[in-house]
Amino acid sequence: MNIQEMINDYANWLKNEIVVSKFGEYYELTTPYLDRFNDYLQIYVKQEENGRITLTDDGYIIGNLLSSGISFRKGSKRKNMLDKIIRNFSLHLDDNAITTEATPADFPVKKHLMVQAMLNIDDMFETRPDNVKDLFTEDIEIFFDANEIYYSKDFSLIGKTGSLYSYDFHFQRTKQKPERFCKAINKLRESNRNMTIFNWIDTQEKRNNEGSLIVIINDENTINSKEIDAFKSYNIETVLFSQRQESLDLFKAS
Repeated sequence: MNIQEMINDYANWLKNEIVVSKFGEYYELTTPYLDRFNDYLQIYVKQEENGRITLTDDGYIIGNLLSSGISFRKGSKRKNMLDKIIRNFSLHLDDNAITTEATPADFPVKKHLMVQAMLNIDDMFETRPDNVKDLFTEDIEIFFDANEIYYSKDFSLIGKTGSLYSYDFHFQRTKQKPERFCKAINKLRESNRNMTIFNWIDTQEKRNNEGSLIVIINDENTINSKEIDAFKSYNIETVLFSQRQESLDLFKAS
């Protein structure tokens, strides 16, 4: 497959699908990525007097979670996870708004980081009613630890386009296995599917196509088979969490 052509096609699709509106001193960028309510993610952009650019979601993501009854008490697991995602994507919180600053040169990268973070936060806190105290990535850690699978957490690297990507787990290359990255998806949707595929293509190009990606999907939530097929078409391994034991060999060092 022609990876560079796929990156160009994705970039062209993204450019053509973004809608820009002007509201006072802000530009509203409506992206083609959908949240858990199937609403398009929006980012608000303003150029400051010093020439720097402010980007914010205006509190949309966290506000929706709070209105759904999800708490971010100081010291709680969810607050720690939220802070970790914000930190991994080099962003910060202004009250409940996800924000960052950019220069005209690094604006594309910062915008991409914003969208990644918004999708990650929206996905991570899709609370399961039978186990509200645990997050999906923690369930995966428990599984790895119980089976003596050795991993690194929150592994970040820069792709060919210069964007920063964060993977939930990383497994080192061994004599028997290639380097493996792992992404946890709590609720699989077209938006996080497309983002995961593009990020992986850009990662592969930077690392000379070495390594593989494993996506672990929480199948307690409804899954559309076409989303799984899309991953397979890019040689991305998919593991349903209910079938994790049968896929144990994918994570082992030998």
